[in-house]
Amino acid sequence: MENKPKNVAPVIEEEADFVAKTKKYRKELIALFIAVAVILLGILVFYLFRQSQTAKADQAIALADVEQNDSIALELYKDAATHGTKSGDRAKIEAAIRLYQDGKYEDAVKYLDGASSDSEIIAAGIETLKGDCYVNLKNYDAALSAYKSAVSEANENPELVPIILVKEANVYREQKNYAAEAQAYETIIKQYPGYGKNGNVDIRKYYERAKAAIAE
Repeated sequence: MENKPKNVAPVIEEEADFVAKTKKYRKELIALFIAVAVILLGILVFYLFRQSQTAKADQAIALADVEQNDSIALELYKDAATHGTKSGDRAKIEAAIRLYQDGKYEDAVKYLDGASSDSEIIAAGIETLKGDCYVNLKNYDAALSAYKSAVSEANENPELVPIILVKEANVYREQKNYAAEAQAYETIIKQYPGYGKNGNVDIRKYYERAKAAIAE
């Protein structure tokens, strides 16, 4: 008995329908493939560029690290700072430190403004140095803002926060804001009672001095 194929017509109709739909959306599919290819190419170019920038920054900062002449080292750090990498961020900080030491506080702030770090300690250090620059520029409000950012970045670090708060207190005293000065010292006394004991620093003495100034 001869076996006859079953449902041939429906299958052919389904295939024809699929081909028709494929033709209909052909342009859209091609456009999609092109878009995906462009995105992948862009990612690859960015990755290669990033790798190139990192290599350049690493090379520049390595030269700066071993340079004995401070002026030449500063220029090398400035060069490395132009690269948007982790090495570039460290170069900005290194350049800012040297500019601060040279008394070029405004230039130091510019480099610090462009620096960042994933490390809480380094991030706090950036803001603290920025505050120190503003103190020397006698821009006390900006200094306080930087110190408060430093405290936030330090995330209750018992070694860093008290130091920053002392800097804050000194600025408040310069502004004759003795209540805020006393508050800064009180925070150290209550939250960081161990600070100053190894170095024989009596924070309570400065706290009492600020309280006495309020009463005058």
